[in-house]
Order: sequence, then C-alpha cells, then structure tokens
Amino acid sequence: MPSRRYQDDCVILNDDFPGYFGNNFLLPARYQEYIESIIVPHGMVLDRLDKMASDILDTYEASYTHSIHVICILKGGFKFATDLFFKLRSIITSRKKDIALYIDFILSNTYVNDSVGDGTKLNPCADFEKFRNKKVLIVEDLVDTGTSLTKIEEFVLQYNPLSLHTAW
Repeated sequence: MPSRRYQDDCVILNDDFPGYFGNNFLLPARYQEYIESIIVPHGMVLDRLDKMASDILDTYEASYTHSIHVICILKGGFKFATDLFFKLRSIITSRKKDIALYIDFILSNTYVNDSVGDGTKLNPCADFEKFRNKKVLIVEDLVDTGTSLTKIEEFVLQYNPLSLHTAW
C-alpha cells in the first residue's frame, strides 16, 4: 500500500481557522442570517477537485493503466466520489486516454450517537472478488480518526488488488 504524507497533498484546515466572512460571498438571502463564516469556498473545492483528479490520473497513467475501479465509501462520500468520478472521466476524455472507470460502493459505520464508536462495521455493496488483480481507488470524503479508512483498506487488500490508492 502506498505511504501517505497528507501534509504534502491535502488542504489542511486547523481547528482554530475562523473561516472567511460570509458577507464576502454571494449567499441566498434566506441563509445570510445563519452563516457567520465560510470555511471552504465552493470555488476552492472545485479547484482542488480538478487538481486531485489530474494527480490521480498522472499516477495511473504512469503505470499504463487501462481501468480504475473506484470504491465509494457511503454514505457521506457519495457526492464527493460522484464529483471526482465525473472529473476523472472528463480528464480522461480530454487527454484522449483509453482508461475505463468503474464504481462500486461500501457502507462503513463507526459512529454511535454522533461520536466515534469502538468498531467499524462494513457492508460491501458488491462482490469484492472482482477487485482481484485490479487497480483500485478508494474515495473517502472526510478522514476523522482514520479508523474506517484503515479497516476498508485492510478489507480490500484481502482480495489482492493489483494496486490500492486512496483519495481523500
């Protein structure tokens, strides 16, 4: 499994980051009284998504990949995984590459009453045997303690993928 140095390739927001003043953004009138600050502006999210998709494809292109099997961690990761999946598809098309994209899902739950519980429960939504000897990309929207992600990586590795990368 590849080593991760998230400080080098992630946007880190410290707990004391106050955000940006809400009045610096065009907000619907019905929300203005409720929003004090914007932590991550939408444009920044879109730019980061573009860069992330480009970096992911650079990695896979370097190993002459013909297919990428994306695993989305439900439920929270659905929107992020969908956006990343379509961005990957767009860049593949613009680069005129022949890389097939597939997406499957796994449900993971570590939270009990809004706090992190002891055990991670996994519910795969597909037969993970299909990932044997395939290049797999796990997509997670948010890493809190890393417990769920570690368990999912261990679970997927049981099926001996050709490679395993994680986007978060």
